[in-house]
Amino acid sequence: MPGRHLAAALLGLLLAVGASASAFAQNLTGVWVGNDGGTYYVRQINQVVWWYGENALFAPGFSNVAKGEVSQGQVFLLWADVPKGRTSSNGALVLQIQSPTRLVALQRTGGFGGSVWTRIR
Repeated sequence: MPGRHLAAALLGLLLAVGASASAFAQNLTGVWVGNDGGTYYVRQINQVVWWYGENALFAPGFSNVAKGEVSQGQVFLLWADVPKGRTSSNGALVLQIQSPTRLVALQRTGGFGGSVWTRIR
């Protein structure tokens, strides 16, 4: 399955870059909105990024979690839908940090819908 190979490659990259990731890291902690209609609650601890995203507070169409790392101006994430939403997918994301308030997807697997995120607080 191609998505699994990309996810495995990204996980290997995450382990390879480890904590040596860099000066490009910005604090991404905050609330972000995606062009997929979702709201994403992001927490960054050192280079590690966690998020919870959903497109509605009650009975969302999708609801997902992700974990990854920041390295050289990019965020490498593995994500999975959780049962609060109606979808059940998973995959990997590579996001470019374009500014402290804008992320853009460079790669997406697993049918992830969003491609641009804007920080709202």
